Amino acid sequence: MTPLFQKLNLGTHRRVAVLNAPAAFEPALAALDGVSVLRQAHAPLGFGLAFAVTVAERDAACAALCAAAEGDAVLWIAYPKGTSKAYRAEFNRDSGWAVLGAAGYEPVRQVAIDADWSALRFRRADFIPSLKRHPEGAISPQGRARTKR
Repeated sequence: MTPLFQKLNLGTHRRVAVLNAPAAFEPALAALDGVSVLRQAHAPLGFGLAFAVTVAERDAACAALCAAAEGDAVLWIAYPKGTSKAYRAEFNRDSGWAVLGAAGYEPVRQVAIDADWSALRFRRADFIPSLKRHPEGAISPQGRARTKR
């Protein structure tokens, strides 16, 4: 397994959904040995990665991944870094994740994919063992309920 997919917690998943991947990411997908890469999210989904530049792309990808995700699925949304010279995003790490929040997900980890892309992992709040953040920082009703002091 490549270091990138180790960072992305691919683990033992052998069926992954990758949505809207840029051409520059295709070699990373080709390097996955023994893994079926789906270009649409189909249930049951244990691992999903979506790339988005616009709010519409992000919201559509989030809705598709959430609908297909099963249990404690590993879901990542990749978006252009603020320093990217190739892409300009309509959103960033700190804003606009309402679709995932409404589905019960919370952001739990951020990784760099390459010079242009970062990815934010989302996990169902019910599966997060210890949710420690200010209640106003939680994006899901479940997260807000668990962080009340």
